[in-house]
Amino acid sequence: MENAKMKKIIGIGGAVVKTGAHEHLKENIDDIEMIIYNGGALFHDFQLALEGYTSVPITELNKSLKKIEYSGLYLWDWLRGEKPAPEGSLARLCEDKNIPVLLFTALPCDYWQLLSDDWGLIANRSNKDFKLLKERFQKPFHYINMGSAVIHPEVFLKAMQGIKHNDFKADVVDFLDMYRPRTRVSKEYGKYYQMTFNEFMEKEFEKLK
Repeated sequence: MENAKMKKIIGIGGAVVKTGAHEHLKENIDDIEMIIYNGGALFHDFQLALEGYTSVPITELNKSLKKIEYSGLYLWDWLRGEKPAPEGSLARLCEDKNIPVLLFTALPCDYWQLLSDDWGLIANRSNKDFKLLKERFQKPFHYINMGSAVIHPEVFLKAMQGIKHNDFKADVVDFLDMYRPRTRVSKEYGKYYQMTFNEFMEKEFEKLK
């Protein structure tokens, strides 16, 4: 398999958006086949598009959830299919390009989840997205996990069960030598790249030019 020429299946965590590295994904969207979010990444993508920032001090969040209500409630409306992803977000670009947007998150790990008790909606979405990912894994792929320490590696390992081909690669990228390089994903299926998300994407997408 020539990974450099394959479209990418990319799982991103919140730090990818907070560092602005998701802009590389927008610029190279035609080289991407599927985007997989965790809850933090999706919220920050919406928050940046709607409000122009991606972080709120934890002390302010403890005082009031009003700081995240706009983006958080919009995200719930999106999950229910009542609104498209906001203009300017990576998720919206994927929608416009018919690129699947998958979501896997842990309850109750994200502040935006406190704005609704419709957690069954997230469970049903995760179930549907997991089946989509597992079906996609039946043929050759290059999977890249960036910045989600637990959710994306675990989802990847579970979706790999029953795969009958060896024509794939799964790389892990982060700037910290902590949990990620010691996962089975980077140990058994690809490489661990200790560098910033921006550095990795500049190099990775340059291969495709």
